[in-house]
Amino acid sequence: MPVYLISKAADPIFALTIGVSAALLRIRRDQREKFPERATEIGYWEILQLGGKRLGRWWAGDFEGL
Repeated sequence: MPVYLISKAADPIFALTIGVSAALLRIRRDQREKFPERATEIGYWEILQLGGKRLGRWWAGDFEGL
């Protein structure tokens, strides 16, 4: 019998939420290190746009530069 952390339906949602938030935080940290002069201007909207572009490139099979 499988053991679930929360429930059978909520565990995948929880894992997806944790994964997406970790990816967004990593992209934000990378952007702040890459552009320290713009660190205060980098918001979550820019991070979501960049993450969407990266996901689109990955989905299209462009693995160079990721």
